[in-house]
Amino acid sequence: MNSNEGRAEFFNGRVTAARPAFQVRNSYERRRSIHDLVSEQASLRPYAIAVQFGSTRHTYAELDRRSSALAGELMRLGVAKGDVVGLFLPRGLNTITAKLAILKAGAAYAPFDPSYPAEHLDYMIGDCDPKLILVDTESAGAIRAIATASAVFDLDRLLESAGEGPPQDLPDVSGGDAAYVMYTSGSTGRPKGVVIPHRGIARLVRDQNYIRFEPDDVVLHTATISFDAATFEIWGALLNGCTLLGIGDRTLSLPRIAQAIDDNRVTVMLLTTGLFHLLVDHRGSRLASLRHVLFGGEVASAGHAKRFLRNNPDCILTNAYGPTEVTVMASAYTISPDFEGDEIPIGRSIAHSRVHILDGDLRELPPGSEGQLAVSGDGLAIGYLNRPDLTRERFVTIHTAEGTSMRCYLTGDLAMVDSEGILHFRGRLDRQIKIDGKRIELDEIEAALRRDARLADAVAVCHENSAGTKRIVAYLRPHPPMTVSEADFAAAILSTLKTVLPSHMIPSRAVVLDRFPMNQAGKIDRSQLPPPPPESAVSTAPPPSAGETEALLTKLWEQVLGRTGVGMDQNFFDLGGTSMQLIRVHAALEGALGRSIDVVAVFQHPNIRSLARHLDNGGPDAAPATSVQARADLRKRTMSQFRRSAS
Repeated sequence: MNSNEGRAEFFNGRVTAARPAFQVRNSYERRRSIHDLVSEQASLRPYAIAVQFGSTRHTYAELDRRSSALAGELMRLGVAKGDVVGLFLPRGLNTITAKLAILKAGAAYAPFDPSYPAEHLDYMIGDCDPKLILVDTESAGAIRAIATASAVFDLDRLLESAGEGPPQDLPDVSGGDAAYVMYTSGSTGRPKGVVIPHRGIARLVRDQNYIRFEPDDVVLHTATISFDAATFEIWGALLNGCTLLGIGDRTLSLPRIAQAIDDNRVTVMLLTTGLFHLLVDHRGSRLASLRHVLFGGEVASAGHAKRFLRNNPDCILTNAYGPTEVTVMASAYTISPDFEGDEIPIGRSIAHSRVHILDGDLRELPPGSEGQLAVSGDGLAIGYLNRPDLTRERFVTIHTAEGTSMRCYLTGDLAMVDSEGILHFRGRLDRQIKIDGKRIELDEIEAALRRDARLADAVAVCHENSAGTKRIVAYLRPHPPMTVSEADFAAAILSTLKTVLPSHMIPSRAVVLDRFPMNQAGKIDRSQLPPPPPESAVSTAPPPSAGETEALLTKLWEQVLGRTGVGMDQNFFDLGGTSMQLIRVHAALEGALGRSIDVVAVFQHPNIRSLARHLDNGGPDAAPATSVQARADLRKRTMSQFRRSAS
C-alpha cells in the first residue's frame, strides 16, 4: 500500500478534502547533510532569527558562524567523522549550536537525560562510547561520576574558547551518514540505540505532504533533547528558514506554553498526545496565532480533537504516527473541522516513505486486512548500534505486490488500511506499551526485576481502568523464606528498581505471589494474574487541622489519579502518578487559586502536606536543603524529572 499523495490540501488555513498534495518551496535532496541545508538558509536569510530562548537569540548567520567555530574546536579535541558525541544538556540555545557543530564535525550526537539512574546511563554511555560528552555546569558533576572513562567538557567554556575564528576544514558528510543516536526501551532488558541518518531528518521536514513550513513560521520547542519529537521541532524550523522558539525548563507548564504561544505568535507545534489533551483541557479559548498543530505518541481522544477545532477553526490539526526507527514520523492524518468519528486514524504515509500491511510471512495484504505495519523509505534508521542481530530481525527486505524488493522496518504495530487508503491503528503484536507518549517495553522491566537476587521470578503487566488511565503492575515471586511483610518486601524491590530504570518505567503497584499461574505450555499465564488489590484504606478527608489548601490538593489529586484514599504524606509518584498528571494538577491549582505558581515547586513538594505548607507560606518549605550543594542537587533532580514531563 502506497500513498505519497496528500489526502488534504491546505488552502487559506483550512482543510479541503480530496485535493492533490500541496507544493512546498524547499526541495528534498537525499544526498545533502543537515548542516549544509542550515548553511543554505543562513545564506538566504542571514539576519532572520533562527533560535530564540527568552531574550536570547541567534540569527541564521550567527548560528552558522558559531556552530562552525565550535565544530573546529571539537575537531581539535579529537572528534572525527563517524564518532559519537554525548549531550547532557537541557533545552537551550547553546544546545542547538552544539548539535549543529557535532554534525559539521562529521559526528553523530547522542542525547541523554541526566535524571536517568546511574546504571542506565552507564550502560548507554558504554554502548555508544562517545568521543567526548558535552555538559552544562548543573550536570557536570553527576556525569563525571558515571562516565569515568569519557572526556567531559563544559559547553559554555568550549563556546568561549571557540570564539568566532575560522574553523578547520570540515569533513564531507552525506545524507546517508549518521546524524544522531537515540536510545529507546529494549525488550532484552537493556535500552537500544537507534542510529538515524541525515537524510532521515531532511526527509521528515522538507518537501512534505503533511505540512508546509513558511519562512515566517515560529515553531515551538518543548521536547527534551533525548526525545525524538525534538527532531521535528529543531530541524523543521532550521531547515526551512523559520524561527525556533524554545521554552526553558523552568517555565514549561500549561499556562506558560499557552502564554508563549500568544506572546510570540507561535504558528507550528508538535506535542505528545497527552500534553495536547492537557492543553485542550486547560486552555478552552482560542490560540489565535496557531496555524498547524500536530500531536502523536499514543492513541488520541477524538473528543479533544473536536474541542480544539471548535475553538481554533482556522488551525490545521494533524495526528502523527511513527516510531523512533523511522525518524519520528511514518504517517499523518489531518483532522477536518467536520470530523465526526470516535477513532482518529493515523492517516497515510508521509512523503519519501511508504507503509505496508504484512501477514506473518511478510507478504503485503490487501485493503481491509489487519496485519503488521511496516515502513520503508528514506526515514529508516541505519540500524541499532552494536546490535546486528536485532537490526536483521527488525529491518527486513520484503517483496511488494509490484514485484520490487524494499528494506522495511517492522514496527510491531497492528494496523488496517480501509477502502479509501486510510491507515487505522489496531494495537500491538508484542508487549510494548506507551504511557504519556513514552515507549516502554514491559520485558525490559521484567528483566530488570529478575536481576534482583531476592526474586525467584517477576512479571510486569499494564492495567487500564475505565477512564483509560494506564498503570504498570509488578508481580513478584520471592525466594523463600521472606522475612518481612509483603508490603515491605514489595516496597524494597521497587526502591531498588528505581536505581536501575527511569522513573516512567517504575511500576505503580507490586503484588507478591507464592506462585504464578501457568498455561498448558508451562509458561506464565498473564491473563490469569489477579488484579491488584485495592489500596490500603487511608482517610480521604484531611485531618481536622488541615486548611483549605490541603483540602483543595486532596480533591485535585484524587481527581487526577482516579482514586480515593490519598494521605497527606503519600508521595504523588508512589501512588502511580506521572509527570504529565502532575502538570494537570499544576494547571488546575493555578486556576483554583487564581495566581501563578512555580511549576518546579509542585515537583519539589510531591505530597499534599508539604505542598500545602509551601503554598500557604508563599515560599520555600520550612525545612529547606541544608547546604548550597544539597539545594543544587534537589533542583537538578527536579528539573531533570520535569524535562521528561513533556517528552
